[in-house]
Amino acid sequence: MSLNYPSRVTKQHIRNPPTRDVNATQRVALAMKMRAKKDTYDEIAKACGYGSAQAAHKAVMRELERTVCVNVDELRREELDSLERLEVECWKRLEETKFETQKLFAVDRILAVKERRARLMGLDLSNDNAIAAAQIIVQEVPSQYLTGPVPAQEVEA
Repeated sequence: MSLNYPSRVTKQHIRNPPTRDVNATQRVALAMKMRAKKDTYDEIAKACGYGSAQAAHKAVMRELERTVCVNVDELRREELDSLERLEVECWKRLEETKFETQKLFAVDRILAVKERRARLMGLDLSNDNAIAAAQIIVQEVPSQYLTGPVPAQEVEA
């Protein structure tokens, strides 16, 4: 019985199958859960056994590329909730007197959160852009596409 693994040659010129991590699925699932809770990549790397924060980032990004989001509305609600919590914290910072020197920074962050929320909800699209976004432009139509096939006697004439 031969396995069709792509093999590699070691220093002893012995062919070995590539090493496979049997726990990779569980590790990346945990990494995705931790990232959803906004844990840092360093924390994810330590908890999931990745060698570095960069390795954890790469694993999360690779999994995100593989995953097709089925429920976009739920994802949008979660993102809006996160933006709402960020905005509340920025407003607290703006209103507290002990942070007088950071008021402009708080205003900047509030505006950035509002801008992101507007883009996420599609509020910045003008009517012209919204109409153009929903249009399909057909550059060339096959000759008999709209009228149907031409009868044989008309073709001979």
